[in-house]
Amino acid sequence: MRDELLRGVAANPAAPAGVLLRLLAPAASASWGVLSGGRDLPVEVVDAILAHSDRRPAVHLARNPYVDPAQRARLLDDPDPRMPMRLASGPMWPAGVRARPLPDDAVRRLLTCDGPLFTGYEILGELMLTPFARQVIALAATHPDAGARARACGDRAMLPTRLWQVLHADPDPQVRAAAAAEDSDRGEVQPDELPASGHARPMVLSTRRLSPALIDMLLAANDSELQYVASNPGTPPYVVEILSRHPDAAVRGQVAARDELSAEQLARLCRDVNQAVRVTVSTHPGLSEAERAAIEVSSWPPYHVHLAVPEVPHTEPEVGIGWAYSANPLLRRRAAQDPRLPLAVAARLAADSDEGVRVLLAYHHPAAPPAALLRAYLDSRDPHRPYLLSRPRFPTAGLVRFARDTDAQVRLLALRDPEVPPHLVDELTRDADEQVRAAAAAHPRLPPHRLPALLDGELVRHAAANPQLGSEALHALLDGAGVPRR
Repeated sequence: MRDELLRGVAANPAAPAGVLLRLLAPAASASWGVLSGGRDLPVEVVDAILAHSDRRPAVHLARNPYVDPAQRARLLDDPDPRMPMRLASGPMWPAGVRARPLPDDAVRRLLTCDGPLFTGYEILGELMLTPFARQVIALAATHPDAGARARACGDRAMLPTRLWQVLHADPDPQVRAAAAAEDSDRGEVQPDELPASGHARPMVLSTRRLSPALIDMLLAANDSELQYVASNPGTPPYVVEILSRHPDAAVRGQVAARDELSAEQLARLCRDVNQAVRVTVSTHPGLSEAERAAIEVSSWPPYHVHLAVPEVPHTEPEVGIGWAYSANPLLRRRAAQDPRLPLAVAARLAADSDEGVRVLLAYHHPAAPPAALLRAYLDSRDPHRPYLLSRPRFPTAGLVRFARDTDAQVRLLALRDPEVPPHLVDELTRDADEQVRAAAAAHPRLPPHRLPALLDGELVRHAAANPQLGSEALHALLDGAGVPRR
């Protein structure tokens, strides 16, 4: 319970810098994971962590998703040779927190952090596993250091054509050689060069240029691997035609997603016996709105929320606006994810008949109406649902009406109401759901007389995080836990 109390004090949003600095004492080491790795921190506390004789707080800080990335980047000057790799691997981004990249200058420094424990290739590899892979590879391709630019050539698939052409004409022979080697490695794949098994085999079939002999071999085998050939941008038109008539719906579905289909192929796929194929082709740019409307896609497929990185859509804004007025809900879902949509278009999508459109707009558009945000929260069962609560326009008034909902995540909404009665907060400390009890124990409208009992029970950690505990009370808790004064 002592350790839990220390962790609660470390998480207390009202804890002043003096209390947080006191937690850096060795006697409070149980709190370091929460203090350095689980909350935002004042600059003076970050300074103290960087100067701390024990490097464990700094290790937690390197992967803190709440601290400003510019503050985490200061760890590049840390003497611990393992720190660059910890920064490169980045935080685990919890639900409710949108991922934020390190500053560009910090990424450029990481890309040249060759050391005794790892190489620049390994650093780049870690950075490419983060949500910011496209930004990282672009920074590597334009890096002042020729070694970093050469390493960027190994991720050709992530590089825009313009940057790939620049690397081919790079003034440094090392970079030009790396680009040329990558091109030579990407000649036509012969049958004896195809990996026998593993993840590399479908990757080769779907991305590399396949020789006529290999294509003939795959067509003769006539198995499910042809779906990878059907998705390969370099597959010849005569093979695409063969695959568009393949008996396997998975193969035809991959063909249906290709942009260069003929009018005859589109018409045939629109009449396909398999619903998944018809749904896939329904978003094809070659179809008219009337042709789209003739394909039934309601309630299928399910929508998915991706919040890893706030990328600007690759399409022009006008394209998204056109999608927003489409008869096809899948295109409207694409439009809903474009934060550049005009307010009138966003308001239209907020009232869309398709749940996926409404929910995706709530997650992605900065002007999603408050009522739309609440409705999306109530409708969505996505693990990212807590992120909606962080949207500035999420409503708070009137949420107390959800205090007795059967869904614990909805009952939590009642505690966001600024007028939630103290007696109801007290009642929710006895809720059947642990998360609801914890939120109630840390709530600022909890009756103050309840705190002493909660600080002596299972909810001690959350009660210690209650902002009603001022500086004096928090210092007293640390005194009782044997943490020395600074």
